[in-house]
Amino acid sequence: MKGMWLVRHGALPPNPERRIVGNRDIPLSPAGRRQIRALACDFMPILAGRLAAVVSSDLGRCRETTSILLTGNEWTASPPPVHFEPGLRELDMGQWQGLTKAEIEARFPGQFDARGRDFAHFQPEGGESFTQLQNRALEAVRRWRRRYPDGTLLLVAHAGVIRSLLAHYMALPLDDALHIPQEYACRTFVPEW
Repeated sequence: MKGMWLVRHGALPPNPERRIVGNRDIPLSPAGRRQIRALACDFMPILAGRLAAVVSSDLGRCRETTSILLTGNEWTASPPPVHFEPGLRELDMGQWQGLTKAEIEARFPGQFDARGRDFAHFQPEGGESFTQLQNRALEAVRRWRRRYPDGTLLLVAHAGVIRSLLAHYMALPLDDALHIPQEYACRTFVPEW
């Protein structure tokens, strides 16, 4: 079947202050590793021999997710080729990364509210807009689909990337992308991409 599985990486370490993660290279938490091991046991045997390739964000949490998913599975021939793709990195939040909402409001007055009014196009200082994220993620998918025109791809990425791809696929306005559920270690199939 031609299509694409989208898998979000496992949980990150607790973030009680709700600091902006963005594309900082934060590893999986122990709970995140357990989530992905459980997903690997339930999900990966179904895909054995059916994947044309695995394409993962090059950030550590996705690399580790990919490694866990592919470890210990019985592949009918050989495991699928794995590619690490910078175009699937999470949204670059620029100077906001690592800050809390209160710190953003103090350092960049009015910008947090401005982002809320124009989620798709707002670009924090030194970062990118959600539209820019969607464009680079779509280009990455197109590039890998050209390389593997038949068969199923498994993409391992981040909530923002997956939401932007699903919004495009479902022809939703990008401003509605945050309403698309994306729990840690979730999976979604998109046929005929």
